[in-house]
Amino acid sequence: MEDYAERIVDKALKLGCQDAVADVIGNRSYQIRFAQNQVVISNQWRETSASVFLVYNKRVIASEIKDLTKLDAAVENLVKIAKASRENPDYAGLAEGPFKYDRLTVDKRIVDLMDGSDFVEAAIHGATAEGAKECAGSFWKYDEEHSLRTSNGVKGYDHRASLYLSIRALMSLESSGHGVACATRMSQFDPEKAGHKAGKIAALAKDPVGGEAGTYDIVFDPLILGSLIDQIGGRSSAYIVMAGLSPFAKKIGKLVASKIVTITDDGSADSMGRQRFDAEGVPTKKKFIVRNGVLKTYLHNTSTAKKFKAKTTANAGLIAPWPHALSCKPGNWTRDEIFEECRDGLWLTNTWYTRYQSYVTGDFSTIPRDGIFRIKDGEIVGVWKDIRLTDNLLHVWKSIVGLSKTVDQVNWWGEVSVPTFAPYALARKIRITRSAE
Repeated sequence: MEDYAERIVDKALKLGCQDAVADVIGNRSYQIRFAQNQVVISNQWRETSASVFLVYNKRVIASEIKDLTKLDAAVENLVKIAKASRENPDYAGLAEGPFKYDRLTVDKRIVDLMDGSDFVEAAIHGATAEGAKECAGSFWKYDEEHSLRTSNGVKGYDHRASLYLSIRALMSLESSGHGVACATRMSQFDPEKAGHKAGKIAALAKDPVGGEAGTYDIVFDPLILGSLIDQIGGRSSAYIVMAGLSPFAKKIGKLVASKIVTITDDGSADSMGRQRFDAEGVPTKKKFIVRNGVLKTYLHNTSTAKKFKAKTTANAGLIAPWPHALSCKPGNWTRDEIFEECRDGLWLTNTWYTRYQSYVTGDFSTIPRDGIFRIKDGEIVGVWKDIRLTDNLLHVWKSIVGLSKTVDQVNWWGEVSVPTFAPYALARKIRITRSAE
């Protein structure tokens, strides 16, 4: 892998490129998919590929080389494409290496795992024990090695391994619950707990009726709050701000959330998003995106940092900076206190199809899915369906009045694309519409 990375960079420089980055990735991941309470298919990946970034006279190109036996020809072709491309006036170079990195940490028990069927069975057992009739989902063992080389003196190696399980439990087509389990340590992986949560929500969500539009207090489950944290992280990318796709433009130093809200990005933390360095080889670190409600920084690579007269936050993305692993600082309420303080509202457990009516203002809507529960005086008094949360991203975050003491690590392809630590949250006076509106 190191040889491949060096060959790509050397070849690009010989062909006249000013900058080059090669990240050679060895992927040994493993997947199980299950449906109707049984395994239906398993897949294994044993492949080596290269993510390549080249710059020829400010003409930028990024691509992937799948067949490394044809490495030279692939690089030559990419340089030809770069020469025919337009200049990128915003490109401002790569970080200068070399760098020192934290000690490599990876759980060998995860790396050596060959069969995850026991985890799948544990999750299904947890859900059916709560009364669920059917379960479906997937289990993943992620195992990747990265060998990074850049034309600015960076030489980095990383090994990333984690476990993930997503389970959806059903009582009927309209009564479902979702649970996830995420871990970088075998000892912390608890798929049965995820199954119990999914099954319990599905069992509670029987016989839903159409909800009513209005303004309600909302209890956000960690899975849906994770989606809202993901929006904070993604919209804080300097590239997204520059593109006019963020409500955070010109808001550094200003209040964008409740004063009890602190959100960080930390690729060095023990999470599924852990990585020793970003795409330029800069060591990852913890940084505050929002601190006590105030927007503290955009996420930067070298180019966007120069544009904003700032420093890179180690969040390259060579084209667009992006968060690695997000976290919302827990509060001082118990989960029960969160519900007790919800006098007239809803408990939302999950969501999908988040869409913006205006990226600039932050007006958005998202469709709650799985269990949607009507809450009065802290108690479940009904089950709803067919509603939307239709509000403003900044207003929702400014409306949060309570956060739980505990957090869950959540991640799923639908809405939480970045591994995220999320508590329960209570927000006041959030707008709910009918899904047909």
